[in-house]
Amino acid sequence: NLKINKLMIKKIIFFVPNIDDGGIEKNLVILSNFFIKKKYKVEIIYSRITKNINDKLNSKISLTKTKKLLNFKFFNSRINNSINCFIYCLFKIKTKNDAALFSLQDHPFAILLSFFKKKPCLIRIANHPIGSLKFFNNLITYKIKLFIKIFFYHFASVIVCNSNQSSNFFRKSLLINKKIYTIYNPIKNIVIKGKSLKRNKYRLLTVGRLENQKNLTGLIEALSIVIKKNKKIKLTILGKGSEKLKLVNLSKFLKIQKNIIFKDFSKPDIYYKKEGIFILNSFFEGLPNVLIEAIQYKIPIISSNCYSGPSEILKNGKYGYLVKVNDPIGLANQIERVILNYSVALKKTKKAHSSLNRFSMRAQCEKYEKILKAL
Repeated sequence: NLKINKLMIKKIIFFVPNIDDGGIEKNLVILSNFFIKKKYKVEIIYSRITKNINDKLNSKISLTKTKKLLNFKFFNSRINNSINCFIYCLFKIKTKNDAALFSLQDHPFAILLSFFKKKPCLIRIANHPIGSLKFFNNLITYKIKLFIKIFFYHFASVIVCNSNQSSNFFRKSLLINKKIYTIYNPIKNIVIKGKSLKRNKYRLLTVGRLENQKNLTGLIEALSIVIKKNKKIKLTILGKGSEKLKLVNLSKFLKIQKNIIFKDFSKPDIYYKKEGIFILNSFFEGLPNVLIEAIQYKIPIISSNCYSGPSEILKNGKYGYLVKVNDPIGLANQIERVILNYSVALKKTKKAHSSLNRFSMRAQCEKYEKILKAL
């Protein structure tokens, strides 16, 4: 029921200070390429970008790398990058009345920028705010950070969440219903050529950044429990990040290093096709792309029932298995059950595959366009 404004948005400026190789970046690629094809002008403001993402962006997209104007020693590199992006945009970027800001990261900076530049600002919430703050802060810090986020979010033109669970949280906390929408992550349809390799149910797979959020420590602890009963089980960890050395050392301490294989992000489809069970053990998420990708390859799934997304994607256990957050013993028990009842797990993922139209790339991108036209 959105009303289209007479002054149409013709340019979209994506505010993404730190462009790595994760779910946010996958959305950036899909959305920016979509808007270019729809004849919008697209500019991406960033401080850091990986070659992998850069190569996937349409050549018509304008990429603006901000200069390192300031460097505060008491802030980490991500925050410093966001500050520099904000300052650079504030003084260097000139926009016409037909431009809108689209924030994918560090939204308070983008919201402030929209205020000074007098431009509408759409912010996309990637992770549930409770989960993203709760696990890594004490109670006082958690409440301060949550207050800051909610305060700034009041001034966003539109808030887009990628799960109903997140949207409902914001409606309850912000008490503003008219500008909060749920749009699932747009996922490119994967065409699997040829027949998939026969799955080995004793081969486990996880894909994601090697960071605390993904709780790979808990997954390795669960694996050490399962291996005591079945030595054939192996885990492939696909990704890179700051915790790799810590995880390698943990596997050596638990004496299961021979059962774990570490690989980079390159060619994940090879592993999706042949591994037997996909596992996501995160403390928190938004709407994890990797679960949707796993469904596309029809690999049985076990996921932590974290804020937010897994329960929606897996339909509360209809399309996969949900376990408690940070429960290595519970996860180990679930892995054993899936191996023992593997035919049932395959049926679940087959049902999940038939529900993938929920994440149609074109349909989800068009929802964003409709919102932008109404700004």
